[in-house]
Amino acid sequence: MEIAYYDLSGGINLASTKTELGLSSQKIYWSDAENIEILHNKGICKQKGNTLFVSLPESEEITGLHEINNKLIISTCSGKIYVYHADTQELSTVDKVLSGVYPMFANFLDGTIIATEGDNPFFLASDLSCEECMSEQINVTALAVFKGRVWIASGSTLYYSALGTYNDFETESDAGYISDFFTDTDDIVAIKSYKNYLAIYKRNKVYLLSGNNPDDFAITPFADKGCYSANSIVNVENKQYFLSNGIFALEQVGELNQIRLGSEISLKIKSEFDKFLSINMFKSFCVHYESKNQVWYFFPYTDNQYFNIIWINDYVNKAWYKRVVPQNITTACIFKDSVLTADSEGNIYKEDCGTTFDGQAINFMWKSPFLSVGSAHHRKIIDEFYFIIDESYDNHFDFTVYKDYDSEHSDDPETIYAVHLEHMIWADDSTNDNTPCHWALDNDNIPIWSINSNTLEKAEISEANYSIQLCITGRNMDESCAIIGLQFREIYNDD
Repeated sequence: MEIAYYDLSGGINLASTKTELGLSSQKIYWSDAENIEILHNKGICKQKGNTLFVSLPESEEITGLHEINNKLIISTCSGKIYVYHADTQELSTVDKVLSGVYPMFANFLDGTIIATEGDNPFFLASDLSCEECMSEQINVTALAVFKGRVWIASGSTLYYSALGTYNDFETESDAGYISDFFTDTDDIVAIKSYKNYLAIYKRNKVYLLSGNNPDDFAITPFADKGCYSANSIVNVENKQYFLSNGIFALEQVGELNQIRLGSEISLKIKSEFDKFLSINMFKSFCVHYESKNQVWYFFPYTDNQYFNIIWINDYVNKAWYKRVVPQNITTACIFKDSVLTADSEGNIYKEDCGTTFDGQAINFMWKSPFLSVGSAHHRKIIDEFYFIIDESYDNHFDFTVYKDYDSEHSDDPETIYAVHLEHMIWADDSTNDNTPCHWALDNDNIPIWSINSNTLEKAEISEANYSIQLCITGRNMDESCAIIGLQFREIYNDD
Protein backbone atom coordinates (compact mmCIF):
# COMPACT_ATOMS: atom_id res chain seq x y z
CA MET A 1 0.00 0.00 0.00
CA GLU A 2 1.12 3.53 -0.76
CA ILE A 3 -0.19 6.81 0.68
CA ALA A 4 0.89 10.32 -0.34
CA TYR A 5 0.08 13.81 0.91
CA TYR A 6 0.58 16.70 -1.50
CA ASP A 7 -1.42 19.44 0.22
CA LEU A 8 0.35 20.57 3.39
CA SER A 9 -1.42 23.93 3.53
CA GLY A 10 -3.72 23.43 6.51
CA GLY A 11 -1.75 25.70 8.84
CA ILE A 12 -1.71 25.43 12.63
CA ASN A 13 -4.83 23.83 14.08
CA LEU A 14 -5.05 23.73 17.87
CA ALA A 15 -8.77 22.99 17.93
CA SER A 16 -8.72 19.24 17.19
CA THR A 17 -7.62 16.22 19.16
CA LYS A 18 -4.54 14.18 18.32
CA THR A 19 -6.68 11.35 17.00
CA GLU A 20 -8.91 13.52 14.80
CA LEU A 21 -6.49 16.07 13.35
CA GLY A 22 -4.71 13.65 11.01
CA LEU A 23 -7.75 11.88 9.60
CA SER A 24 -8.09 14.09 6.51
CA SER A 25 -6.38 12.71 3.44
CA GLN A 26 -7.04 15.89 1.46
CA LYS A 27 -5.12 18.43 3.51
CA ILE A 28 -2.46 18.22 6.22
CA TYR A 29 -3.03 20.48 9.23
CA TRP A 30 -0.17 21.29 11.55
CA SER A 31 -0.28 20.27 15.19
CA ASP A 32 2.36 22.95 15.84
CA ALA A 33 4.82 25.07 13.90
CA GLU A 34 7.22 27.95 14.40
CA ASN A 35 8.61 30.21 11.68
CA ILE A 36 7.06 28.01 8.98
CA GLU A 37 4.73 29.23 6.22
CA ILE A 38 2.89 27.82 3.21
CA LEU A 39 4.93 27.45 0.02
CA HIS A 40 3.12 27.93 -3.32
CA ASN A 41 -0.28 27.36 -1.64
CA LYS A 42 0.44 23.64 -1.05
CA GLY A 43 3.87 23.02 0.51
CA ILE A 44 5.72 24.37 3.56
CA CYS A 45 8.96 26.32 3.93
CA LYS A 46 10.94 28.29 6.48
CA GLN A 47 9.81 31.88 6.87
CA LYS A 48 12.15 34.67 5.89
CA GLY A 49 13.80 36.74 8.61
CA ASN A 50 14.22 40.46 9.17
CA THR A 51 16.92 43.06 8.76
CA LEU A 52 17.68 46.40 10.41
CA PHE A 53 15.88 49.21 8.59
CA VAL A 54 16.85 52.26 10.66
CA SER A 55 17.97 53.04 14.23
CA LEU A 56 17.11 56.10 16.28
CA PRO A 57 20.01 58.30 17.48
CA GLU A 58 19.16 57.37 21.08
CA SER A 59 18.30 53.95 22.44
CA GLU A 60 14.72 54.09 23.71
CA GLU A 61 11.48 52.18 23.29
CA ILE A 62 9.48 52.98 20.17
CA THR A 63 5.75 53.31 20.86
CA GLY A 64 4.32 54.05 17.42
CA LEU A 65 4.97 53.77 13.67
CA HIS A 66 2.89 55.27 10.86
CA GLU A 67 3.29 55.82 7.11
CA ILE A 68 2.38 59.08 5.37
CA ASN A 69 3.49 60.26 1.92
CA ASN A 70 6.74 58.27 1.69
CA LYS A 71 7.61 59.23 5.25
CA LEU A 72 7.61 57.17 8.45
CA ILE A 73 6.40 58.78 11.67
CA ILE A 74 8.06 57.35 14.78
CA SER A 75 7.07 58.04 18.39
CA THR A 76 9.04 57.02 21.50
CA CYS A 77 8.38 56.40 25.17
CA SER A 78 10.02 59.72 26.08
CA GLY A 79 7.51 61.56 23.88
CA LYS A 80 9.84 62.35 20.99
CA ILE A 81 8.49 62.28 17.43
CA TYR A 82 10.84 61.46 14.56
CA VAL A 83 10.11 61.44 10.84
CA TYR A 84 12.11 59.15 8.56
CA HIS A 85 12.30 60.37 4.96
CA ALA A 86 12.53 57.38 2.63
CA ASP A 87 13.83 59.38 -0.33
CA THR A 88 16.83 60.83 1.57
CA GLN A 89 17.07 58.13 4.29
CA GLU A 90 17.34 60.88 6.91
CA LEU A 91 15.66 61.37 10.28
CA SER A 92 14.03 64.64 11.33
CA THR A 93 12.56 65.59 14.70
CA VAL A 94 9.18 67.22 15.30
CA ASP A 95 8.90 70.15 17.68
CA LYS A 96 6.34 68.40 19.84
CA VAL A 97 6.60 66.15 22.89
CA LEU A 98 3.92 63.57 23.59
CA SER A 99 2.63 62.87 27.10
CA GLY A 100 0.99 59.51 26.30
CA VAL A 101 2.54 56.25 25.15
CA TYR A 102 -0.31 54.76 23.08
CA PRO A 103 -0.40 56.89 19.91
CA MET A 104 -3.22 56.88 17.38
CA PHE A 105 -2.81 58.06 13.78
CA ALA A 106 -5.16 59.00 10.93
CA ASN A 107 -4.07 60.45 7.59
CA PHE A 108 -6.02 63.52 6.50
CA LEU A 109 -5.37 65.95 3.64
CA ASP A 110 -1.55 66.20 3.29
CA GLY A 111 -0.78 65.35 6.91
CA THR A 112 -1.60 63.13 9.86
CA ILE A 113 -3.84 63.53 12.90
CA ILE A 114 -2.04 62.25 16.01
CA ALA A 115 -3.45 61.71 19.50
CA THR A 116 -2.61 59.68 22.61
CA GLU A 117 -4.33 58.87 25.88
CA GLY A 118 -2.61 61.97 27.31
CA ASP A 119 -2.52 64.33 24.33
CA ASN A 120 -5.25 66.25 22.54
CA PRO A 121 -5.38 65.49 18.82
CA PHE A 122 -3.08 67.63 16.68
CA PHE A 123 -2.33 67.87 12.97
CA LEU A 124 1.20 67.08 11.77
CA ALA A 125 1.59 68.80 8.39
CA SER A 126 3.89 67.79 5.56
CA ASP A 127 6.38 70.50 6.61
CA LEU A 128 6.43 68.89 10.12
CA SER A 129 4.61 71.80 11.74
CA CYS A 130 1.96 71.01 14.35
CA GLU A 131 -1.48 72.51 14.96
CA GLU A 132 -3.97 71.64 17.68
CA CYS A 133 -7.26 70.26 16.40
CA MET A 134 -9.53 71.07 19.36
CA SER A 135 -9.67 73.82 21.94
CA GLU A 136 -11.44 71.56 24.40
CA GLN A 137 -9.26 69.15 26.37
CA ILE A 138 -10.51 65.58 25.95
CA ASN A 139 -9.31 62.06 26.64
CA VAL A 140 -9.06 60.47 23.18
CA THR A 141 -9.88 56.75 22.91
CA ALA A 142 -10.19 56.38 19.12
CA LEU A 143 -9.54 58.31 15.92
CA ALA A 144 -10.68 57.96 12.29
CA VAL A 145 -11.41 59.80 9.04
CA PHE A 146 -14.81 59.26 7.42
CA LYS A 147 -16.68 61.09 4.65
CA GLY A 148 -14.21 64.00 4.61
CA ARG A 149 -14.34 64.61 8.36
CA VAL A 150 -12.16 63.84 11.34
CA TRP A 151 -13.94 61.68 13.94
CA ILE A 152 -12.67 61.52 17.50
CA ALA A 153 -14.02 59.33 20.29
CA SER A 154 -13.76 60.31 23.94
CA GLY A 155 -15.58 58.24 26.52
CA SER A 156 -19.09 57.61 25.14
CA THR A 157 -19.01 60.74 22.93
CA LEU A 158 -18.17 60.90 19.25
CA TYR A 159 -16.95 64.26 17.92
CA TYR A 160 -16.86 65.13 14.22
CA SER A 161 -15.20 68.05 12.46
CA ALA A 162 -16.63 70.40 9.85
CA LEU A 163 -16.39 69.01 6.33
CA GLY A 164 -12.84 69.13 4.96
CA THR A 165 -11.27 70.50 8.13
CA TYR A 166 -9.27 69.06 11.01
CA ASN A 167 -9.42 72.04 13.41
CA ASP A 168 -13.08 73.04 13.31
CA PHE A 169 -15.26 71.14 15.76
CA GLU A 170 -17.53 74.07 16.62
CA THR A 171 -19.24 75.37 13.46
CA GLU A 172 -22.98 74.94 13.95
CA SER A 173 -24.79 72.65 11.50
CA ASP A 174 -21.46 71.31 10.19
CA ALA A 175 -19.40 70.14 13.18
CA GLY A 176 -20.67 68.61 16.40
CA TYR A 177 -20.87 65.50 18.53
CA ILE A 178 -23.07 62.50 19.25
CA SER A 179 -23.19 61.22 22.81
CA ASP A 180 -24.64 58.22 24.66
CA PHE A 181 -26.57 56.95 21.64
CA PHE A 182 -29.20 54.34 22.46
CA THR A 183 -28.58 55.27 26.13
CA ASP A 184 -25.35 53.30 25.93
CA THR A 185 -22.87 55.08 28.21
CA ASP A 186 -19.99 52.62 27.76
CA ASP A 187 -16.76 54.03 26.36
CA ILE A 188 -16.11 53.88 22.64
CA VAL A 189 -13.12 51.59 22.10
CA ALA A 190 -12.54 51.96 18.36
CA ILE A 191 -13.92 53.56 15.20
CA LYS A 192 -13.14 52.50 11.63
CA SER A 193 -14.68 53.29 8.25
CA TYR A 194 -16.18 50.33 6.39
CA LYS A 195 -17.89 50.73 3.02
CA ASN A 196 -20.41 53.58 3.45
CA TYR A 197 -20.45 53.23 7.22
CA LEU A 198 -18.41 54.24 10.21
CA ALA A 199 -18.20 51.21 12.50
CA ILE A 200 -18.34 52.25 16.16
CA TYR A 201 -17.00 49.63 18.55
CA LYS A 202 -17.62 49.45 22.26
CA ARG A 203 -16.51 46.66 24.56
CA ASN A 204 -19.65 44.61 24.03
CA LYS A 205 -21.45 46.19 21.07
CA VAL A 206 -20.97 47.37 17.50
CA TYR A 207 -22.89 50.27 15.96
CA LEU A 208 -22.94 51.51 12.36
CA LEU A 209 -23.12 55.21 11.49
CA SER A 210 -24.38 56.21 8.05
CA GLY A 211 -25.03 59.51 6.29
CA ASN A 212 -23.05 62.35 4.71
CA ASN A 213 -23.82 65.36 6.89
CA PRO A 214 -25.22 66.14 10.35
CA ASP A 215 -28.76 66.31 8.99
CA ASP A 216 -28.80 62.67 7.95
CA PHE A 217 -26.27 61.05 10.28
CA ALA A 218 -27.89 57.93 11.71
CA ILE A 219 -26.58 55.29 14.09
CA THR A 220 -28.01 51.77 14.23
CA PRO A 221 -27.11 48.91 16.57
CA PHE A 222 -25.43 46.09 14.69
CA ALA A 223 -24.08 43.33 16.95
CA ASP A 224 -23.85 42.36 20.60
CA LYS A 225 -20.14 41.74 20.26
CA GLY A 226 -17.56 44.45 20.80
CA CYS A 227 -13.88 45.16 20.26
CA TYR A 228 -10.93 45.00 22.65
CA SER A 229 -8.43 47.29 20.95
CA ALA A 230 -8.51 50.41 18.75
CA ASN A 231 -5.57 49.15 16.69
CA SER A 232 -6.85 45.61 16.12
CA ILE A 233 -9.28 46.43 13.30
CA VAL A 234 -8.36 45.95 9.65
CA ASN A 235 -10.19 46.11 6.31
CA VAL A 236 -9.39 43.13 4.09
CA GLU A 237 -11.00 42.75 0.69
CA ASN A 238 -14.75 42.95 1.39
CA LYS A 239 -14.56 42.49 5.15
CA GLN A 240 -13.59 44.34 8.32
CA TYR A 241 -11.94 42.12 10.94
CA PHE A 242 -11.99 43.06 14.62
CA LEU A 243 -10.66 41.53 17.82
CA SER A 244 -13.15 40.47 20.47
CA ASN A 245 -13.07 37.19 22.39
CA GLY A 246 -11.98 35.90 18.99
CA ILE A 247 -11.46 37.49 15.60
CA PHE A 248 -14.68 38.25 13.74
CA ALA A 249 -15.63 40.19 10.63
CA LEU A 250 -18.22 42.60 9.35
CA GLU A 251 -19.01 41.57 5.80
CA GLN A 252 -21.18 42.89 3.00
CA VAL A 253 -23.29 40.24 1.30
CA GLY A 254 -26.18 39.80 -1.11
CA GLU A 255 -27.63 41.90 -3.86
CA LEU A 256 -28.70 44.55 -1.36
CA ASN A 257 -25.16 44.77 0.05
CA GLN A 258 -26.36 44.09 3.56
CA ILE A 259 -23.83 44.08 6.40
CA ARG A 260 -23.71 40.98 8.57
CA LEU A 261 -21.48 39.54 11.28
CA GLY A 262 -19.27 36.82 9.82
CA SER A 263 -18.11 33.66 11.54
CA GLU A 264 -15.05 33.57 13.80
CA ILE A 265 -11.79 33.09 11.89
CA SER A 266 -9.66 32.34 14.97
CA LEU A 267 -11.29 29.04 15.97
CA LYS A 268 -8.21 27.01 14.99
CA ILE A 269 -6.04 28.95 17.46
CA LYS A 270 -8.72 29.74 20.06
CA SER A 271 -6.93 27.86 22.83
CA GLU A 272 -4.00 30.27 22.44
CA PHE A 273 -6.25 33.09 23.70
CA ASP A 274 -6.00 31.56 27.18
CA LYS A 275 -2.33 32.62 27.20
CA PHE A 276 -3.09 36.29 26.53
CA LEU A 277 -3.19 38.80 29.38
CA SER A 278 -6.81 39.97 29.36
CA ILE A 279 -6.19 43.34 31.04
CA ASN A 280 -3.67 44.18 28.31
CA MET A 281 -5.78 43.15 25.32
CA PHE A 282 -6.26 46.85 24.54
CA LYS A 283 -2.58 46.84 23.51
CA SER A 284 -3.21 44.30 20.74
CA PHE A 285 -2.70 45.46 17.18
CA CYS A 286 -2.54 44.11 13.65
CA VAL A 287 -1.19 45.06 10.23
CA HIS A 288 -2.41 44.02 6.79
CA TYR A 289 0.46 42.61 4.72
CA GLU A 290 -1.51 42.82 1.49
CA SER A 291 1.26 41.75 -0.90
CA LYS A 292 1.26 38.29 0.76
CA ASN A 293 -2.45 38.13 1.60
CA GLN A 294 -1.70 38.07 5.32
CA VAL A 295 -2.78 39.86 8.48
CA TRP A 296 -0.18 39.90 11.27
CA TYR A 297 -1.59 39.92 14.81
CA PHE A 298 0.38 41.01 17.87
CA PHE A 299 -1.15 39.79 21.15
CA PRO A 300 -0.03 40.47 24.75
CA TYR A 301 1.06 37.22 26.43
CA THR A 302 0.87 36.82 30.20
CA ASP A 303 4.59 36.11 30.52
CA ASN A 304 5.96 38.69 28.07
CA GLN A 305 5.63 42.47 27.94
CA TYR A 306 6.82 42.49 24.31
CA PHE A 307 5.45 40.98 21.09
CA ASN A 308 8.02 38.31 20.28
CA ILE A 309 5.27 35.97 19.07
CA ILE A 310 3.32 37.05 15.99
CA TRP A 311 0.28 35.16 14.71
CA ILE A 312 -0.21 35.40 10.95
CA ASN A 313 -3.53 34.78 9.24
CA ASP A 314 -3.18 33.71 5.60
CA TYR A 315 -6.68 34.66 4.48
CA VAL A 316 -6.36 33.10 1.01
CA ASN A 317 -5.43 29.65 2.34
CA LYS A 318 -7.48 30.19 5.53
CA ALA A 319 -4.45 29.14 7.56
CA TRP A 320 -2.59 30.34 10.66
CA TYR A 321 1.19 30.56 11.12
CA LYS A 322 3.27 31.44 14.16
CA ARG A 323 6.31 33.71 13.85
CA VAL A 324 8.75 33.97 16.76
CA VAL A 325 11.36 36.73 16.60
CA PRO A 326 14.25 37.39 19.02
CA GLN A 327 13.76 41.17 19.09
CA ASN A 328 11.57 42.77 21.77
CA ILE A 329 8.90 44.09 19.41
CA THR A 330 6.74 46.97 20.65
CA THR A 331 4.83 48.14 17.56
CA ALA A 332 4.54 47.68 13.79
CA CYS A 333 3.14 49.22 10.62
CA ILE A 334 3.05 48.83 6.85
CA PHE A 335 5.57 51.03 5.04
CA LYS A 336 6.01 50.94 1.26
CA ASP A 337 4.07 47.64 1.15
CA SER A 338 6.42 45.94 3.67
CA VAL A 339 5.98 45.12 7.34
CA LEU A 340 8.13 47.21 9.68
CA THR A 341 8.50 46.34 13.36
CA ALA A 342 10.12 48.37 16.13
CA ASP A 343 11.74 47.26 19.36
CA SER A 344 12.46 48.46 22.88
CA GLU A 345 15.92 49.78 21.96
CA GLY A 346 15.04 52.22 19.18
CA ASN A 347 15.57 49.86 16.23
CA ILE A 348 13.20 49.41 13.31
CA TYR A 349 13.30 46.21 11.24
CA LYS A 350 12.03 45.28 7.81
CA GLU A 351 10.28 41.94 8.12
CA ASP A 352 9.96 39.01 5.72
CA CYS A 353 13.38 39.44 4.15
CA GLY A 354 16.76 37.75 4.46
CA THR A 355 17.69 34.37 5.89
CA THR A 356 18.32 35.50 9.48
CA PHE A 357 16.75 37.64 12.17
CA ASP A 358 19.17 40.52 11.68
CA GLY A 359 22.16 38.18 11.99
CA GLN A 360 20.60 35.65 14.38
CA ALA A 361 19.59 32.19 13.18
CA ILE A 362 15.92 31.51 12.52
CA ASN A 363 14.77 28.62 14.70
CA PHE A 364 12.06 26.73 12.86
CA MET A 365 9.89 23.75 13.69
CA TRP A 366 6.99 21.92 12.04
CA LYS A 367 4.93 19.02 13.38
CA SER A 368 2.46 17.08 11.31
CA PRO A 369 -0.64 15.65 12.95
CA PHE A 370 -0.51 12.02 14.04
CA LEU A 371 -1.04 10.07 10.81
CA SER A 372 -2.47 6.58 10.95
CA VAL A 373 -1.28 5.93 7.34
CA GLY A 374 -4.01 3.39 6.75
CA SER A 375 -6.24 1.70 9.32
CA ALA A 376 -5.97 3.25 12.79
CA HIS A 377 -6.60 -0.19 14.34
CA HIS A 378 -3.51 -1.91 12.95
CA ARG A 379 0.18 -1.45 13.53
CA LYS A 380 1.95 -0.62 10.27
CA ILE A 381 5.49 -1.09 9.08
CA ILE A 382 6.53 1.73 6.76
CA ASP A 383 9.29 0.30 4.63
CA GLU A 384 9.96 3.51 2.69
CA PHE A 385 9.17 7.13 3.50
CA TYR A 386 10.17 10.13 1.36
CA PHE A 387 10.06 13.89 1.67
CA ILE A 388 9.27 15.50 -1.68
CA ILE A 389 11.36 18.66 -1.64
CA ASP A 390 11.42 21.74 -3.83
CA GLU A 391 14.88 21.50 -5.39
CA SER A 392 15.01 25.25 -6.04
CA TYR A 393 15.48 25.77 -2.28
CA ASP A 394 18.06 24.52 0.19
CA ASN A 395 16.83 21.72 2.43
CA HIS A 396 18.85 21.06 5.56
CA PHE A 397 16.93 20.11 8.68
CA ASP A 398 16.68 17.60 11.52
CA PHE A 399 13.95 14.97 11.35
CA THR A 400 12.42 12.95 14.16
CA VAL A 401 9.27 10.84 14.60
CA TYR A 402 6.75 10.69 17.43
CA LYS A 403 4.80 7.43 17.62
CA ASP A 404 1.42 6.14 18.76
CA TYR A 405 0.11 9.52 19.99
CA ASP A 406 3.05 10.00 22.34
CA SER A 407 4.01 13.68 22.00
CA GLU A 408 6.79 13.56 24.58
CA HIS A 409 9.32 11.07 23.23
CA SER A 410 10.72 11.22 19.71
CA ASP A 411 12.52 8.50 17.78
CA ASP A 412 14.50 7.91 14.57
CA PRO A 413 16.59 11.12 14.59
CA GLU A 414 18.07 11.94 11.21
CA THR A 415 19.46 14.90 9.26
CA ILE A 416 18.05 15.67 5.83
CA TYR A 417 20.49 17.49 3.55
CA ALA A 418 19.79 18.51 -0.04
CA VAL A 419 21.39 21.74 -1.20
CA HIS A 420 20.19 23.75 -4.16
CA LEU A 421 22.31 22.89 -7.19
CA GLU A 422 23.26 26.51 -7.87
CA HIS A 423 24.76 27.06 -4.42
CA MET A 424 28.44 26.44 -3.69
CA ILE A 425 29.25 25.07 -0.24
CA TRP A 426 32.75 25.72 1.13
CA ALA A 427 33.83 22.82 3.30
CA ASP A 428 36.16 23.11 6.27
CA ASP A 429 37.78 20.67 8.68
CA SER A 430 34.50 20.17 10.53
CA THR A 431 32.47 19.31 7.41
CA ASN A 432 31.24 15.73 7.26
CA ASP A 433 32.79 13.84 4.33
CA ASN A 434 29.40 12.27 3.63
CA THR A 435 27.77 15.63 3.04
CA PRO A 436 26.29 15.32 -0.46
CA CYS A 437 27.39 18.69 -1.75
CA HIS A 438 30.95 19.96 -1.21
CA TRP A 439 34.40 19.94 -2.79
CA ALA A 440 36.20 16.63 -3.09
CA LEU A 441 38.74 15.40 -0.55
CA ASP A 442 42.35 16.60 -0.68
CA ASN A 443 43.69 13.23 -1.87
CA ASP A 444 41.21 12.89 -4.75
CA ASN A 445 42.76 13.02 -8.20
CA ILE A 446 40.17 15.40 -9.63
CA PRO A 447 38.35 18.11 -7.64
CA ILE A 448 34.70 17.31 -8.30
CA TRP A 449 31.80 19.26 -6.88
CA SER A 450 29.20 16.63 -6.10
CA ILE A 451 25.60 17.64 -6.74
CA ASN A 452 22.53 16.15 -5.07
CA SER A 453 19.59 17.23 -7.19
CA ASN A 454 17.06 14.57 -6.20
CA THR A 455 13.58 15.79 -5.37
CA LEU A 456 12.96 12.77 -3.13
CA GLU A 457 14.74 12.51 0.22
CA LYS A 458 14.37 9.20 2.00
CA ALA A 459 14.01 9.05 5.79
CA GLU A 460 13.66 6.10 8.13
CA ILE A 461 10.60 5.30 10.23
CA SER A 462 11.41 2.26 12.36
CA GLU A 463 9.24 -0.39 13.97
CA ALA A 464 5.52 -1.05 13.59
CA ASN A 465 3.26 1.78 14.76
CA TYR A 466 -0.42 2.66 14.98
CA SER A 467 0.34 6.30 14.11
CA ILE A 468 3.30 8.54 13.47
CA GLN A 469 3.91 12.27 13.77
CA LEU A 470 6.64 13.85 11.65
CA CYS A 471 8.73 16.64 13.14
CA ILE A 472 11.30 18.82 11.39
CA THR A 473 13.49 21.39 13.14
CA GLY A 474 16.38 23.72 12.41
CA ARG A 475 18.46 25.96 14.66
CA ASN A 476 21.44 27.06 12.59
CA MET A 477 21.90 29.73 9.93
CA ASP A 478 22.56 27.18 7.18
CA GLU A 479 19.42 25.15 7.92
CA SER A 480 16.20 25.54 5.97
CA CYS A 481 13.34 23.58 4.46
CA ALA A 482 11.01 23.60 1.44
CA ILE A 483 8.76 20.52 1.35
CA ILE A 484 5.99 19.99 -1.18
CA GLY A 485 4.83 16.47 -0.37
CA LEU A 486 5.08 13.33 1.77
CA GLN A 487 5.16 9.81 0.35
CA PHE A 488 4.70 6.61 2.33
CA ARG A 489 5.60 3.57 0.24
CA GLU A 490 5.56 -0.12 0.99
CA ILE A 491 3.19 0.00 3.97
CA TYR A 492 2.44 -3.37 5.60
CA ASN A 493 0.06 -4.23 8.41
CA ASP A 494 1.94 -5.94 11.25
CA ASP A 495 -0.74 -8.52 12.05
